[in-house]
Amino acid sequence: MSAVLEHPRTRSDPPRVVMAGPLPPGIGGMVTVIEDLSASRLARDVDLVLFDTKKTTPHGRSLWQGVAARVRLWSRWWQALRGATVAHIHTCSGLSFFLDGTLLLLARMRGVPTLLHIHGGLFEDFLTDLSPLARRTAQFIARHASEVVVLSAAWRERLAPHLPGARLSIVENGICLPSETLERPHPEVPTVLFLGDISVAKGVEDLIEAAGRLKQPFRLVLVGGDNPAGISGKFKARAQALGIGERVTFTGPVYGTAKYDYLRTADVFTLPSHAEAMPMSLLEGMAYALAVVASRVGAIPTVIEPERTGLLVEPRDVQGLAAALDRALSDATLRDRMGRAAQQVARERYSVDRAAGELVALYRKVTA
Repeated sequence: MSAVLEHPRTRSDPPRVVMAGPLPPGIGGMVTVIEDLSASRLARDVDLVLFDTKKTTPHGRSLWQGVAARVRLWSRWWQALRGATVAHIHTCSGLSFFLDGTLLLLARMRGVPTLLHIHGGLFEDFLTDLSPLARRTAQFIARHASEVVVLSAAWRERLAPHLPGARLSIVENGICLPSETLERPHPEVPTVLFLGDISVAKGVEDLIEAAGRLKQPFRLVLVGGDNPAGISGKFKARAQALGIGERVTFTGPVYGTAKYDYLRTADVFTLPSHAEAMPMSLLEGMAYALAVVASRVGAIPTVIEPERTGLLVEPRDVQGLAAALDRALSDATLRDRMGRAAQQVARERYSVDRAAGELVALYRKVTA
């Protein structure tokens, strides 16, 4: 994987792909996607250059500091594109999309074919809520991408009406699969693991309420950073009020491979989100042979087969979530069966090398 661009390229060289997005250390789905791709066959098949778009200025920065930081990023991006075969930009909803759009337009000015890779379950809502001028700007950005990468067929169908003229291609997320074989004990008090933003949108409020209704013994571990800052304090207080404070642990954010320790020691994985695209944490839970209890949103119903690889509930259905968790907690045989089936699906369909191969095919397509 290259870090600098130095020598002139020849026809025999592998394609040089400059991949932009938030890089490790960090948390979140995009960070995980890029980290896993950089450890996959992609780094062997192409000359991969990673470009960090994470915010580096301090909280409460002045407008001038923000503008200066953006100009420096544009300058670094312009230089990084020298000799590039393809620019691959990971993006999401909100202001980030428009800022990433400037990177796309600079790449097109350089004559570099560009992939715009969309993440996040709120992207359709983001487009719907834009003002007419902002919506036209978003559509302009998408049309000027060589390909817009979406995470599932369902997302392509839903986003296509909002992005007329854009060329939408599907590349489902893939993960680094564990090489180890796990033998899970059947503890008297099983652990339910949540891995993601500690936020209302990820269903954490619903999860705390559901935990307060559980009839089976449990331990709930929530791994992730607050969004917004301080919200875990509100959820901790609610858990205390429900009488389950001692059974609920908020770990805060974890980085790199530390999250795998939680996946190894859990018994049930839960993700009761209100909206999703194709969550990386769900695929990771499956790969670690965890029985899944998740909400029926985004691409999750295309990944989880009810009763076989997990249990699905409607978003915001606290009672349904509690019932599904109680069922998984009460039946170790069911947990084992669903966990093994989920792991098999992850191995067959969601390896990062499969995703990398599909991306290489797209790189060839846009440079043909």
